[in-house]
Amino acid sequence: MSQVYITVTRTDIPNGVLQIRDLYPNPSQFDPAIDAYPQGPFYLSQPENNSVATLTATADKRAITRTVGGEITCITAVNANNIATAIITRMQNGLALALANINALIAAEVAGSGLVGTKTSTGRVADILSILTGAIFTLPAGHQVQDTNGVFSPIAANDIDDFFTGEKNNRVLASDIAVSAAKGALSVMLSDNFNYKGTANNCVAIYNSDGSVYDPNA
Repeated sequence: MSQVYITVTRTDIPNGVLQIRDLYPNPSQFDPAIDAYPQGPFYLSQPENNSVATLTATADKRAITRTVGGEITCITAVNANNIATAIITRMQNGLALALANINALIAAEVAGSGLVGTKTSTGRVADILSILTGAIFTLPAGHQVQDTNGVFSPIAANDIDDFFTGEKNNRVLASDIAVSAAKGALSVMLSDNFNYKGTANNCVAIYNSDGSVYDPNA
């Protein structure tokens, strides 16, 4: 089934403040015999993005941010951090994050690099969207990101989900999402009039599974 990913676009709203409570079924109404798994309620979270740094002074100080993922060969920690920041900034502006959009951001920093479909990359749009919703992608200490020749060493596609912890905040695209986004809790958060501590602006973006922006009026 189609999925949507709900992200927080503002940095002034802490985790645990925004809650979606009008999705169905609610756990209190959930009947496993007839209902799909409960869609809500749930809290929205900011994306976690720790800066990467080189672990050693050897190998020309090359590093990669695996939270961005992708086929990126021989880049500096600065490149990696810039790519992550560019992706988060685009999300905070409510812009599309389809494969072409993300690849353009990556290639603008390191030419010829991108997500799955670019050389040996295994990074997926769904991985990026999951991280942007607040799911945690952790690269274990000592994990090799390139070989001794500086060639990128991708995570096996079947192993990527093992690096995630936390809820991904992706939801099944069903009528409850449409209603909430059109006239419910999500519609309030999508509005530029949403006010938090005196500052009015929208506070969420909703993405389809292909990274396009979800349009509740479509």
